Amino acid sequence: MSYYELNVEEQKRRKKISENTRKMIQSRLTIEEQDETSVMTGYRNYYLQISFSDLHPLMVFCLAKKLNHTGGLKQLDTLNSLNLKSVLGSHSINKDVGCYSYRATHWLDNELGVSRFFEILDRCIDEADRGYACLAV
Repeated sequence: MSYYELNVEEQKRRKKISENTRKMIQSRLTIEEQDETSVMTGYRNYYLQISFSDLHPLMVFCLAKKLNHTGGLKQLDTLNSLNLKSVLGSHSINKDVGCYSYRATHWLDNELGVSRFFEILDRCIDEADRGYACLAV
C-alpha cells in the first residue's frame, strides 16, 4: 500500500503524530540543527539525529561517536556478532571518518509521551554504549 492509497483521514493522523512527536522532542532537547525530516543534537556523548517519516509513520534514531581506531578483521567479526545479537537496531563503523554508529527505527502508531520517548532513547543509548565498548578496545 502506498501513501497515496491511504485515506485522507489516515494520512492526516499519521502526519499529526509525527509533528506532535517532533514538537515534543524539540521542547525536551536542545536542538542544534534541523531540516524538514530530522533534528540533530548531542545527547550523552553521542551525536544524535532523529528523523521522521509521516508516511509510515516512523522515528529513526542515529547515534554516532568518534572511534579512535577502525580496522582489523577482529573488529569486523565483533561488529557482525553485535548485529546478530541486536534486536532493536544495527551497529556500523565508517572507516573513512573514524566513526561508530548505531541506528534504530521505531513505529509511531500512537502519540508518544515524554517518558516513553526517553525510555526508547535511553535504551538505544545503552545498546550503542554496549556496541561502542566492544569496538573501541
